[in-house]
Amino acid sequence: MRLAQAIQPRSSALYRFRFSSPQISLSNRKGVCTRPDHPISPDPLHGTTPEHDAWLVLHTTRPPSTWPPRIEASSPLLRELKRKLTPFKGTVTFAYSPEGGKAQATRDTETDFGWDEAGPEAYAATLYRAGSSEGVDLPRVDASTDVRSLVSSAAPASPPAAPPNDEVHFYVCTHGSRDCRCGDVGADVADTLREEVAKLPSSSRVRISEVAHVGGHVWAANVLVYPFGDWFGNVRPRDVPSLLSLFTPPASSPLDYPSLTSHPLFRAHWRGRMGLSKDQQAKLYSDSLPKEERAEVSTDSSQSLSLPFTTWDDQKIMVD
Repeated sequence: MRLAQAIQPRSSALYRFRFSSPQISLSNRKGVCTRPDHPISPDPLHGTTPEHDAWLVLHTTRPPSTWPPRIEASSPLLRELKRKLTPFKGTVTFAYSPEGGKAQATRDTETDFGWDEAGPEAYAATLYRAGSSEGVDLPRVDASTDVRSLVSSAAPASPPAAPPNDEVHFYVCTHGSRDCRCGDVGADVADTLREEVAKLPSSSRVRISEVAHVGGHVWAANVLVYPFGDWFGNVRPRDVPSLLSLFTPPASSPLDYPSLTSHPLFRAHWRGRMGLSKDQQAKLYSDSLPKEERAEVSTDSSQSLSLPFTTWDDQKIMVD
């Protein structure tokens, strides 16, 4: 087999081999296909965050290298929660942290062989809601959880397990079996985030997790920052120190929680924000630009446009 064929990321047969054999040299730590470069997508970023007012994260001890391309096909609970959350503009996904954290509460409900388990699914979870300054950690979410109360009431229906105090949660999409760009560059960004967080004071309020498919593979790495609900794309390891510094004030300072209409931070990488429609995201981005960068283009065809013109004898006139 030629080398060019051997590194094709879209070859399903080769991909299955790599996914099950992470030790080969052409694979990264996630065991998925590795491309020699990670070009930045030129597609516009702003206004691409899916509209949502609530985000429920199910914490799992299974690392991303074991995730199937479409987890919802293997997790009845994920499908059921998505159905229940949709009327409230909510969404749900899985997240993994190698440090364990909240996922440790669910270890006894999981197996090493995927989601095809005999018993019912149950996970520790974190709920984020638009306009709230913190996420709420829930000790157990299962098929009996009252989703309506969780997302619509001022207080969660289930007793929270020690809500975080000024914590900032970074979620990096590293779902390599869904798209190798997320597995490659997403994994690099997640590793760099952990390295940079390790340099912070021990009192720093930061949690790093790897999240399943969020949409927008073309903008990998995608980094989601909650409870703010800001999404960032085209992130590279070199961007991590700057991104981290924006959301990690000194321990002696309170976390300055932005409102829904606060101008986006890290604007060149900003995709959007929880609680805003795509049109609102695009407008917020446009309003945050310096005046000289804003496009002053009228879409009203009834208005005439006059242009300055210099004649052959150097007269200045306006032409409609």
